[in-house]
Amino acid sequence: MSANVVSRLELPGLQPGSSSKTSVLGERMDLVGHVKVNLVVTVGGAEMSIDKLFALGNNDVVVLDRQADAPVDVRLNDKVIARGTLVAVGDKFGVRISELHSES
Repeated sequence: MSANVVSRLELPGLQPGSSSKTSVLGERMDLVGHVKVNLVVTVGGAEMSIDKLFALGNNDVVVLDRQADAPVDVRLNDKVIARGTLVAVGDKFGVRISELHSES
């Protein structure tokens, strides 16, 4: 059995800055601006048997199917709408958007 090396991941802090944000909805954002949505950020996934799942305990590590520096997916209704990198915002995680997906 091979030993896995677990390392702490240092994330860059989020710095305030100016960015030009253009609305993809045009000038009628007032029509939908109040609607709440639920975004999900996917860091990665893993496939395992039920036996291994129920055998997990404290301090066990589940290895995900992505590299530590790979972009994370930002999903809306299970559809990827953007990709970005994880950042630290105080004691919470955030996502710095690096790529927006437009409807083709």
